[in-house]
Amino acid sequence: MRSADQRRRASELMAEGERARDEGERAGAERSFRAALSLFVQLEDTHAAASALAALADLSMAEGRLGSATDLWRQAVARAPGDVEALTGLGYAQWLSGSPADAEATLEQALTRNRSAARALAGRGQVRAELGSYDAALADLDRALELGLPAADETDTRTARALAFAGLGEFARAEAEIAAELERVPDRPRTHLRAGRIAVFAGRPQQAKDRLTRVTELDQDQAAVETEQARRILERLERSVGGDE
Repeated sequence: MRSADQRRRASELMAEGERARDEGERAGAERSFRAALSLFVQLEDTHAAASALAALADLSMAEGRLGSATDLWRQAVARAPGDVEALTGLGYAQWLSGSPADAEATLEQALTRNRSAARALAGRGQVRAELGSYDAALADLDRALELGLPAADETDTRTARALAFAGLGEFARAEAEIAAELERVPDRPRTHLRAGRIAVFAGRPQQAKDRLTRVTELDQDQAAVETEQARRILERLERSVGGDE
């Protein structure tokens, strides 16, 4: 096959993969993206190969296969070291895999390339909230909201703000913000997890248990990390003396 024909076929495969992904056909999407990747590698088109790897990494993230996602994002970064999207994706995968310090460093690399990368700011802000750097987290999260984010990222950014407020002892602001997001997007595991953590900060163990139990009840592929964290906190609450408000 001539290189022009290979390139055209690779582009068609990427489009087929995107359609399959949008229609919920993840297995078909993965086959198309991998076939496109193979052609891009043969063509020695590193940028296009990185884009195909990013598409595969997104699929793995959506299914909760964080180890696979991290590996795919690393490959994408290796092919396109300065690519902000690839660095951002790797940072999120590291964070959700339980390596927040590595995630913060990777997201900082993305922001060194583009200080106005909203998803990178939102990710670093969420990581900083997890690490207890609440003031720095709020600066990142507020800036990300100013720049504009996709709906799911906006929800996560606002609930991370709520968590940061709670960490700073501003419980009224924290509870108002988390309540708004629970009403707006009622079935997002991360929102319930953060609501439970805020309740722990506020000294409301029964409310915390209710929210954390809800995390374990939501059956979503991408909720595996949230579910495990919720279970650990629930176990600590059950072991604590009393456990009642």
